[in-house]
Amino acid sequence: MKNNEKNSQEPYPAGSKGSGHGAGTSTGNQEFGDRLKMSREKLGLSQAGLGKKIGVTTTTVQNYEYGGSPKGDVLVRMAEVLGCSLDWLLLGQGTHGGALAVEGDGTFSAEGVVGRNGGEFTVPVLEEPNTDNYNWVPMVEAELSAGGGSLMASERIRDYYAFRKRFIANIATSPKNLVLMRVSGDSMDPEIRNGATVMIDLGRRKIKNNCIFALGFEDTIIIKELERLPEGRVRIISKNRDEYPAYEAEANSLRIIGQVIWGDRLYPI
Repeated sequence: MKNNEKNSQEPYPAGSKGSGHGAGTSTGNQEFGDRLKMSREKLGLSQAGLGKKIGVTTTTVQNYEYGGSPKGDVLVRMAEVLGCSLDWLLLGQGTHGGALAVEGDGTFSAEGVVGRNGGEFTVPVLEEPNTDNYNWVPMVEAELSAGGGSLMASERIRDYYAFRKRFIANIATSPKNLVLMRVSGDSMDPEIRNGATVMIDLGRRKIKNNCIFALGFEDTIIIKELERLPEGRVRIISKNRDEYPAYEAEANSLRIIGQVIWGDRLYPI
């Protein structure tokens, strides 16, 4: 959904996939564990089998089924393996199975609601959503460079995009700290492709290994993965390592604007 006056019902479709190492995600209570167990057993998976597919131990899966909270990246892999939506797995809302299920980005989308009728797909008319359930995140008129350098022309707000409040509460320090920007360049390819939109949490500026940050260099913004090194140094990493080798810098020389927490999927936080 987007609108400068914040009252339009135009949807903003986006998908959600995940990998990496994230912080714990609030799943609510034992109801989450019950839904997880039901989905696992429906597929004929043992706890060990599910754990192997999502990269955790059998004991960890047992903990999840007792209501424990998985990390964000594990949660997304779990939903993909089980064939259910993040909304359903976390909150018991929406549908359990099917391709339309993955709306973990928290946006509502007409593209995500399809039904089968006589072998043909039909798109039903969506009811008007309750906008009180959404946070509005601004898309700023600036480009993040993932290549040789893309100038930040301005910070003028172009539009606002709607994300479910529960989704934002799980991943962000505060809705007020969020901005959306577009990426220019291929140095983070295939992790973040040229032209992609990313969400940046301006409240997350502490360097963490395996996390992606927006960095300011004079009038340019770049996005890179950061890795702490001894003696106060940091390795600055591009995903397209063949063309953009990693390099090092003093940690106190970096101007960290914020952390990339969402794009076409959730990113490690």
